[in-house]
Amino acid sequence: MKLKDTKLRLPKTGAIYAIVLFSIFYSVLLHGQYLTLTNIVNVLRQSSTLCILTIAAFLTILTHQLDLSIGYVASLSGVVLGMMLDAGYPLLVCILAAVLSGTAFGALNGVIAGFTTIPPFIITLATMNIAKSAALILNSGTLSISVPILKTLNDLQIGFVPFPAILALLLYLLFFWVLKKRRYGTALYAVGGKEEAALTAGINVKWTKTSVYLISGTLAGLAGVVYAVRLNSANPTAAAGLELDAICSVVLGGTALTGGQGSIWGAYLGAIAIYMLRNGMNMFGIRIIEQMTVIGLVLILILAFDVFNRRKGAVKK
Repeated sequence: MKLKDTKLRLPKTGAIYAIVLFSIFYSVLLHGQYLTLTNIVNVLRQSSTLCILTIAAFLTILTHQLDLSIGYVASLSGVVLGMMLDAGYPLLVCILAAVLSGTAFGALNGVIAGFTTIPPFIITLATMNIAKSAALILNSGTLSISVPILKTLNDLQIGFVPFPAILALLLYLLFFWVLKKRRYGTALYAVGGKEEAALTAGINVKWTKTSVYLISGTLAGLAGVVYAVRLNSANPTAAAGLELDAICSVVLGGTALTGGQGSIWGAYLGAIAIYMLRNGMNMFGIRIIEQMTVIGLVLILILAFDVFNRRKGAVKK
């Protein structure tokens, strides 16, 4: 499968309709308080963690895999950052260690997924619990993260776009380029589309699967750092549940759960749409546990709609 088109086209995805729908719905119910510049900036800043995790989810789903561990791996990353800062290590060392804690879990997921026949769901469900346990063992409470330069970066805006959102967008541009211009990107689509054909084409399927989890874990580690900096704190369950939001974002963005099809920009729009949904619920004072129920129901509806569309397409063929 050769991908030559490098133009930034707006993907045809339900995420666009969701963004429009949420914008109108919340604007009406909140009497014009939703689409204010202040709230738009908040959505961009606060959604950056989800946007980064959504890249991780997108890459694994694109290759017909799944990573349920990214939420707790991100939480663990934040705990590692907080503990090392408390211990007095240099800032860059602390950030690197936090990100590499995610890479370590990605390596574990990748080796098992790439070189065994154990389903990714089982593998990452197990490592999700390992990451959760590791974070709780390291620190069961809340760690304060108060570093002036990190706060400055979190609050920094270029125009009205916050720095965390710019970081996320730069990552999307990087992976867009990789997927469209590099052989590795072609390999990801090929492995997700049909493993046998990928093997015949000379693609190292085992390494490709392993590398995707390495990237996923590293992105989860980075997302954990971004999240902890925004909250000025870290705890073992801070990012728990964001893996569901990320998967929902990817599917809403038009990526097929069967692998081999999808747009990274569709995933980005899906992440923005899902965070807009959460942001509106926050403004209404809806509790997190109830928000998770809503996100779960949204995911079920999206999956049902996806299955319906695919069956409809199959009938037409």
